[in-house]
Amino acid sequence: MRSSRWARCILLVGGLVTAAGGCGPSPQALRLSKENQDLRAENERLARDLAQREEAIAVFEKQVEELAGFTPDRPLHKFAPVSLEIASLSGGADYDGKPGDDGVTLYLRPKDADGDVVKVPGRIKVQLVDNTNIGSPRVVGVCVYDDIEKVRAQWQGKFLTQHFSVKCPFPPGARLPESRKLLASAEFVDLTTGATLTASQEVTFEMTRP
Repeated sequence: MRSSRWARCILLVGGLVTAAGGCGPSPQALRLSKENQDLRAENERLARDLAQREEAIAVFEKQVEELAGFTPDRPLHKFAPVSLEIASLSGGADYDGKPGDDGVTLYLRPKDADGDVVKVPGRIKVQLVDNTNIGSPRVVGVCVYDDIEKVRAQWQGKFLTQHFSVKCPFPPGARLPESRKLLASAEFVDLTTGATLTASQEVTFEMTRP
């Protein structure tokens, strides 16, 4: 009698377990599970972003420490340009393949304290001046390169060409001197130190003839 009663209890419990398993997770349980997975993924992404930012901050702080380490006996200008040179080949240039020059191309060389040419990021400004009338110089053209990527693209670093190649076209209808000579003044702002370097040189060009 007792044995049959235990058998009925076992069958009843087994049926309840089977019934419960057959129903499966409720929609609410599935939704909560997905939300938990999304939260875990978001937390992992935020942790990665934080790690990357901390790494970038560490690199920046190291750079600041290195710059701060320059003392009077280790001056920064020993590694940065302190002068600007206009190479002798600078002068008039033909940009359209037709007779006569269309502007002036300058080859600029930033140099450090040891006289070596260095490549540094900067902004470039070129001014072409007609000094035919000494008492009243006349600006013929001005060219500005203030986009860092464009300045970088002007760098020529192959054999015997350590310089920035800067083109300064004549403005349309510009009145050019009959002497075919212009004073080219270049300004280079070194973005690593904030120093402004300047240089001037007389250049010649070919006139366009009818």
